[in-house]
Amino acid sequence: MKGLALGGAAALLVLPVVVIGAAGFAVQSSCPGACRGGSSTALSADSDVPPDMLTLYVEAGDRFGVASGLLAAVGKVECDHGRNPACAQPNQAGAVGPMQFLPSTFAAWSWASGSPAPSPLDPRDAVFAAAAKLAADGATPQPAMALFAYNHSAAYVATVVAWALVYGWSPPDAGVLASAVLDHPHVQLRAEAAADVRAGLVDERVIAVVLVVATRHDLRSVGPFVTGHGYYVQGTDRPSNHAFGRAVDLPWVDGDAVSPANDGARAAAELAGAIPGALRPDEIGCPWALRVPGVRTFTEGHDDHLHVGYDA
Repeated sequence: MKGLALGGAAALLVLPVVVIGAAGFAVQSSCPGACRGGSSTALSADSDVPPDMLTLYVEAGDRFGVASGLLAAVGKVECDHGRNPACAQPNQAGAVGPMQFLPSTFAAWSWASGSPAPSPLDPRDAVFAAAAKLAADGATPQPAMALFAYNHSAAYVATVVAWALVYGWSPPDAGVLASAVLDHPHVQLRAEAAADVRAGLVDERVIAVVLVVATRHDLRSVGPFVTGHGYYVQGTDRPSNHAFGRAVDLPWVDGDAVSPANDGARAAAELAGAIPGALRPDEIGCPWALRVPGVRTFTEGHDDHLHVGYDA
């Protein structure tokens, strides 16, 4: 990440080569359209988070020991960093403001900003209150538990985790990513693909790239990861990255089968190629002759699906 990078302390995932620098939940009702909006290649906090909110996430995260990337992801999902005008009024559950607090919950954490007259509508008061609550609920060692306490929905937790990856957050263990890809509302895994995830056969980088792409695209019938794919690259004697859990195929993007005419699928392939750092794929197969520096791209045999893979 450039500039004010979000994420907190860097953490290694289980694979040592991998470094991934309110009540009542509905992503759509919290930020209609915004949760999956933005440029298809905007993959840094600097490009998506308003500067004033970026500063607040970093300051509040530092104050309470919460990774600022995770805190920013909550702000993204709850109210698109305060850009959703609907958040100025209470929702059906009564939550309000940029971090969508119920009045009773905000009252318990309103002290966090030090303001003499805190308000859930004030960005600073709301962000600091959110950071204090997440910290008290164990966001650093158990982020999924803390996020579920913030909003009682597995789909909510998965959506926040996906955006946190975009903002450079490092999950404390691979289980966080596995649960997120199984629960994400815009990811539907094939049965054998879900079984591979549950069995721990899938490289964390592969799970992470699926989650990052899902922040902007709807992915259906995802797979195979390992099970259901041949050991060798078709027509060769070279072992496939699929055989080692280091690749995924995406046959449906944004409600349509992948084809040269599916613009959403092309945007998803370009998004995967734009991911920086250790999550940047080593290979992308798709129907288009993409040119991605440092990434092997190919079209043969990939007119009907996207392939994203990583080397050992």
